[in-house]
Amino acid sequence: MAGALGQAVDQRFWNRATQTADRERLDALHLARIRHLVGWAYDHSPLHRRIYDAAGVKPADIRTWDDYHHRLPFTDKPDYVRDQESSESGFGGLALGPEHWQQYFHTTGTTGRFLHEAFSQFEMHKAGTQLCYGLWSQGARPRDSIYFCFDFGMWVGLWTYYWGARNLGLTIVSGGGATGEQRVRQILERRPAIVCGTPTYLLHLAEIAERAGLDLRRAGVRILAGGGEAGLSVPRIRDRLAEAWGAERIHDAYGIGEALFIGQSCDVWAGGVHAIEDVCHSYSVDPASGEPVTDSDGVGEHVITSYTHLVQPFIKYRTHDLVRIDDRPDHGCGWTWKHFPGVVLGRSDFMVTIRGVNVYPTAVENLISEVPGLTHHYELHLSRRDGMDRMLVRAEAAAGVGALADLAARLSAHLRDHLGVRLETEIVHAGTLPRYELKTKRIFDAREPGARATTTRERR
Repeated sequence: MAGALGQAVDQRFWNRATQTADRERLDALHLARIRHLVGWAYDHSPLHRRIYDAAGVKPADIRTWDDYHHRLPFTDKPDYVRDQESSESGFGGLALGPEHWQQYFHTTGTTGRFLHEAFSQFEMHKAGTQLCYGLWSQGARPRDSIYFCFDFGMWVGLWTYYWGARNLGLTIVSGGGATGEQRVRQILERRPAIVCGTPTYLLHLAEIAERAGLDLRRAGVRILAGGGEAGLSVPRIRDRLAEAWGAERIHDAYGIGEALFIGQSCDVWAGGVHAIEDVCHSYSVDPASGEPVTDSDGVGEHVITSYTHLVQPFIKYRTHDLVRIDDRPDHGCGWTWKHFPGVVLGRSDFMVTIRGVNVYPTAVENLISEVPGLTHHYELHLSRRDGMDRMLVRAEAAAGVGALADLAARLSAHLRDHLGVRLETEIVHAGTLPRYELKTKRIFDAREPGARATTTRERR
């Protein structure tokens, strides 16, 4: 029997054949898929035909990895945005016409303009399989129940988790339309095996429960399934979640709106996620030169080719996420797929230079989590004075913590010791900073007129 209900419940892997395949076999499969996809895009996508023709490349020219790395041009989000803005439909010249479209979405817009997406039945099914690998590894099984801590809207990441739960055979409980306290009480009443939400919102529900005198550990939740933002690879945040919820496992999912959840955590390693190589090819490049990063310990910009998208292909697509990709098997879980230690380490298109020192918001976030007396809530405020960029780190003290000036001094010293530059710091009382149901707004950029808020990590 196909699908989740046909899986042996004691099987460790969702797809043993590919999750444990050797690197040579995986790379050969990737190259074959990429070559086929390039031909599909050239024949069906006006955008890709224009890009490839401008580079003087035909599908038949892509025969080897060297051809892929050095002859096939990159694609980037502005290519798709310009294509959409020039079309009457707002979707651009897609590879499949509207008779194949079954659902519309858009990206969150956290790194710029919205990117509209149309999904066929193929995309919806393939997207649903992405979550199965990690959730199965964490112990999710058919007939387990999963509680969703959000309203369903146009953000495709929420729907991807929903499709994954359906594919896995889970019983779905929606918390849409409920307040935070109502959700806490529903979870205690329904006792779901899995609760799904962003890391900050799951922590927010724990705060609500504590104020209401309710103990979430009595709900019997086995797995917390997160995504949408950074945090679950940070030990202190994972520990807080595990303690507050009494959960045995914490599942992290890394993705981008264009390719969905392309990284999943396994049941052994808590320091990052595995690339889901059944649905996507990943490698990294030097952001300036575009040359592949060959050192397994080297940091580069993540470039992906998605096998999930036929309506709107994403081939050799620059994510601008800075990652370290390690393809050395394995750390005890049995997966041979590449893994991302620390998940996303920064953004190639979002770096601030403070008095000559390059500062990535993700690095600041990790350092904040190491200072005792602070919660996981913080904001980074960017400004420019006297021609120089400045960063104010506004963090929130834990409940009952006084001496905010001393705490600000400790945070400032910790940041200076690890970053090599002094940042302005401000500590506010517990409960001061806003809470968000979906992606948490972390960065507020006032350096340019009309500057927008963004997040430190575009994970949809």
